[in-house]
Amino acid sequence: MQNNEIIKPAKYFSELEKSILLALVEKYKYVLECKKSDARTIALKQRTWQALAHEYNSQPSVSLRDFKQLKKCWENIKARTKKIMAHERREKVKRSVSPLLSTHVLGKEKIASMLPEQLYFLQSPPEEEPEYHPDASAQVFFQERKRSLELSIILSGTW
Repeated sequence: MQNNEIIKPAKYFSELEKSILLALVEKYKYVLECKKSDARTIALKQRTWQALAHEYNSQPSVSLRDFKQLKKCWENIKARTKKIMAHERREKVKRSVSPLLSTHVLGKEKIASMLPEQLYFLQSPPEEEPEYHPDASAQVFFQERKRSLELSIILSGTW
């Protein structure tokens, strides 16, 4: 094989590839999930995605992917996780698991832990909890939500 030959990657990301991607995003999350949008930050994010892609492609048992494919996969994982958590919030089902929640999303709680401030705004104030304070720290609120999510995963047996 020559160096200029293009390798066509696998069409879908395997669970192993997704877990490797999640580990790398976790490593670089402070840059990749930064909300700034000035020119310097955008350039830094692009360089970080390229470094992440290089590190990803150096792993054994992965299909070669460029940084755009990895970034799109991460955006899709985030969107699915937010959708599930929003659905969970709307339904407020604590004892049974709906069909949407039972679909397996790799590392749902790990993904959620990378997005606490984004998921905070998806939450509505719980009516049944008198101690709810809108001014409470997003981190405290998210930790409670994470515990609830972990419990639902354990009870559903999807993890």
